Amino acid sequence: MARRGAGGGANHAGEKIKQQALPGRPGLDVPQARPEYLATFDHGGYPFSLGPDGLAIRNLLQGRCRGQELSPFHLLAWQRGAKANVAWTYSVAVLRLPCTLQATAVTSRRLTAFHRVEKRPALNRLTGPVRDLPDLGTHLVHYCASDPDFAALISTYAMERRMHDARLGWRIEGNRMIGWTHGRETYEALLSLAETIAVIVKGFLEDAWCWWECGPRGRPGGK
Repeated sequence: MARRGAGGGANHAGEKIKQQALPGRPGLDVPQARPEYLATFDHGGYPFSLGPDGLAIRNLLQGRCRGQELSPFHLLAWQRGAKANVAWTYSVAVLRLPCTLQATAVTSRRLTAFHRVEKRPALNRLTGPVRDLPDLGTHLVHYCASDPDFAALISTYAMERRMHDARLGWRIEGNRMIGWTHGRETYEALLSLAETIAVIVKGFLEDAWCWWECGPRGRPGGK
């Protein structure tokens, strides 16, 4: 697995992971660092909204993992402090979905305690109406969605427990699932995060994938 850092410079921890080749686990192929990759995201939603004073991608990889397009990277999110700006580091893995789904964000409450997370938007309210859903699910996670019915459809306790244990947040942006956690994880840990996201996506009910065509059950247009 070759690697080029989007931010420039060698990352010795990343090189160590590359040399180990992650025995017994799928790696990435066709890596390509694209400096403009950050511009393809909506910065009004997690985890990009956690850097209101600037963002930077480091150590970007792009390839495929278990047949799915995957982009793991480290994100520097700048926030203004009392005396100076501080860059908090987040680890991010982006999976390509088979189709576009409703804008939805689910965040482990173990994450919302960090770095003013609760004060920043999980989804961009400027691009369309979204709602916080404090009564959906358990105390383990927080939901925010453009369509509460869609969020309720994909909500399961098993998913919430998995996210809590992994200290994971994720957001659907078009046809991408953006998974993230706090801190600078190794690439092996980032691949594990991506696998967790893939398991969550696999658990979505069939109705989720035809939401735009058939509508939710019990509503006009639904089955």
